[in-house]
Amino acid sequence: MKVAFISTAAIAQTTRSSISDIQAELAKAQQELASGRHYDAGLALGYRISRSESMRQEFDQLTAIGETNGVLGERITTTQNALQNLVDDSQAMIATLLGARNSPGTAQGVAALDAKVMLETMVDTLNTTFNGERIFGGIKTDVAPLNDYYSTPASLAKQSVDADFLAAFGMTQTAPTVDTIDATSMQTFLDGAFANNFASGPWTANWSNASDQVVESRISISMTVETSVSANEEPFRQMAQALTMVADLGGGNLGQSAFQALADTAVGLLGQAITGLTLQQSKIAVAEEGIRQSNERMDLQKDVLTGGVQNLEGVDPFEASTRATNLLTQLETSFALTARLQRLSLANYL
Repeated sequence: MKVAFISTAAIAQTTRSSISDIQAELAKAQQELASGRHYDAGLALGYRISRSESMRQEFDQLTAIGETNGVLGERITTTQNALQNLVDDSQAMIATLLGARNSPGTAQGVAALDAKVMLETMVDTLNTTFNGERIFGGIKTDVAPLNDYYSTPASLAKQSVDADFLAAFGMTQTAPTVDTIDATSMQTFLDGAFANNFASGPWTANWSNASDQVVESRISISMTVETSVSANEEPFRQMAQALTMVADLGGGNLGQSAFQALADTAVGLLGQAITGLTLQQSKIAVAEEGIRQSNERMDLQKDVLTGGVQNLEGVDPFEASTRATNLLTQLETSFALTARLQRLSLANYL
């Protein structure tokens, strides 16, 4: 019979190796207890890990769209505020024109000055930026949608109006004889050559750099909506037409009958512009509501996905706690046993 000899050093080494293994398992158990999910989800789930990863990717996609929707919401708010400012300015101009219509002289001059200021304000409003993008430029978000009518040198729009006025009346708008223009001649000009400057073609040639195509944004995985307004829309052209005629067709120097014809035409155009601007606000409001509903649906989807991932990757907290406790007990026992083995010595028995 063969007798095997086992030293206390060999036993101690084996115990230390066991301690290392227990410590590694305890670290995994403690991490599972803290995170609530398997330490190695791939090892624990096997082929089902692909389902878990798919749900995680969908969750991340929904989160990204939700963040984008937040920015879109702010952009829409900026757009709505700009449109409302234009509506307010149009209403104020109507009130000014109605007051000046039957008050020749000074009131006409005040109306012309107000119209010039509002025209410049309108250009600034439609050139508004959000996050570095022109919100009224359509898909051309990197270019100012409208040119400055009163720029130096004279803008193409200003040059065209000046040329048409000269051709129609044989004088410039600042000539002292503009008070000789009668109402019929002024109305013919307003409805003909002047109005043509604000048709779609001349508008995009002389006034606007915007694109007719507006921005479409994805607000959910399966849904896109229009989230911008183009400066080429008719209400903006109508407003510009009304303000330009009041500001730059003789203003306070026109005779009363010619000014009344001009004021009546401008009031009509501004009324149409207000209706059109309100319609644009409604369209943007529809997109805003779509974003709100989409966010609500995506939040519900994310809750479902979170629950699905938790069901797959989650661990039973009671089981994880029990396992961690047991491993900790084993570790303490191993430490105690190792300490006792290390104190064993033949010298104690001599």
